[in-house]
Amino acid sequence: MKRIPGAVPATLRGILLSMMLTGSYTANGEDLWDVYQLALESDAIYLAAKESYEAARLNLPLARTGFKPTVNGKGTLGKQRSDFRGPTTTGDNNEISVNLNLPLLNRTTRIQISQAELEVQRALLQFDNARDDLTLRVAERYFNLLAARDAKEVARLQKIAIKRQMDLAEERLEVGLGTRTDLFDARARFQQADADLIASDIEISNARQALIEIINITPRTISELSEDSPLDPPEPDDIDHWVNLARTNNLQVKSEELNLLLAGHEVDRQRARRSPTVAFEASQRWADNGSGVGGGATNSTSLGVTLNLPLYLGGSVDLRTRQAGLRQNEAEQVLEASRRSATSSTTTAFLAITNGISQVIALAEAIVAGESALKAKEEGFSAGLTTNLDVLDAQRDLSLSRTNYLRARYNYILSLLRLEKATGDLGDEDIRFINGWLSDRNTAYRDEEILRHFPFIKPLG
Repeated sequence: MKRIPGAVPATLRGILLSMMLTGSYTANGEDLWDVYQLALESDAIYLAAKESYEAARLNLPLARTGFKPTVNGKGTLGKQRSDFRGPTTTGDNNEISVNLNLPLLNRTTRIQISQAELEVQRALLQFDNARDDLTLRVAERYFNLLAARDAKEVARLQKIAIKRQMDLAEERLEVGLGTRTDLFDARARFQQADADLIASDIEISNARQALIEIINITPRTISELSEDSPLDPPEPDDIDHWVNLARTNNLQVKSEELNLLLAGHEVDRQRARRSPTVAFEASQRWADNGSGVGGGATNSTSLGVTLNLPLYLGGSVDLRTRQAGLRQNEAEQVLEASRRSATSSTTTAFLAITNGISQVIALAEAIVAGESALKAKEEGFSAGLTTNLDVLDAQRDLSLSRTNYLRARYNYILSLLRLEKATGDLGDEDIRFINGWLSDRNTAYRDEEILRHFPFIKPLG
């Protein structure tokens, strides 16, 4: 697992290792790895989880102090006056004492130390889970920004194509070959395309702000996904394998397993309140009583072993033990819920990968078919066999296929990461490998690069 620096993840190896040696890293702007490193330094949620883990680590040394000696000192400075059946006398009344207590036998403390060890392990799992959440959030927001920019480019090209069709409809109307209906249809579609382009700018702004929330800076440019990024199913291509893996390796499941152990220890700890305790005690006392007969300085030392045997505690032991037992039952149900959730997440991610591959392939074919259909309808429009509305509909359908195709490629990658998270094996190495699927180009597009960015988009007309 990723918990050991430099370790190679064992799962999804067939998908990720295929690109391990071919990764390219852009020198301009930020790629996925750059953004991830910035997030590790800046994301407030992750940093809060880190501080929580560091605080939880102190539970173990705190519990161990229960078997360490305690030393208390006490001092008194005062005056004493006495007039009982005789002349009044006054004098000093000073005292200094030092007491040492060293626990020798305390079953409750022993159990607390065992609980603290489990708490530290659970805190580490929760911190690892927080890092996995950050990894997934970074990838989601990174690719959401790419998808928003892709959608804008498709919308821009759609607007250009509609403008060309609108101009053509206007020219045909002027020479008596077209109709006003054709022109009005084209103008309506052009206005809608303009509105879609404005909406895409809003989506880009929202996606960029979501990324800024994590990294706390504004990215200059971000690297885009390479056109030849892989589309491979999980290895093994067996959903039962991944479900079984998630039910044992999922970090939340492991955390709840430890929580169940903690609840069992708590039952034992409450019962142990009836157990005897043994402690070594020593004290040194110095006193100066200068008044009365026999007054003067005294010095005493005492050593001993103290046995404390609880006989009756008001019934609190039984009540607290019963309460702890109910908490243990609750922990069992929470563990079962986490296993079911891991099963559901794994199944969803696995099917999203396998179905996503088919979807990407189908959408690529839909783009090719859509281009052919658009060309045929444009030729039919020129020959008077189809209407301008038919051409506009074909342009709309083609743009939708292009947008869905680009989004489906990002969803495939995110599904890979979600499957790794569900099976407890998401790590920095996954971000490095997927970063290798990015191109050395970035999304600060120049006009001449637009068609190169969209392999299925060809000049229209």
